[in-house]
Amino acid sequence: MENLILILYVLILVSLNVVFFTLFRKGILNLMVSGIIMMVLAPVIGFSSGALFLHFYDWSSGGTGEGAGYGGHF
Repeated sequence: MENLILILYVLILVSLNVVFFTLFRKGILNLMVSGIIMMVLAPVIGFSSGALFLHFYDWSSGGTGEGAGYGGHF
């Protein structure tokens, strides 16, 4: 499940970059504005992925779940 979350995270980032670059090429969106949008969305996506990592963590294995926090951080 962790691999699926990481793949979705990467796909979201790549698709946002493609959309922003396409809008920049059409003259609709400035790169400065797209960078600000990415800065606002980054903590939301990071906290969401960290929460998903903790939700799907196997607590019976005896770990503390700090790897989920690191995953959310990155």
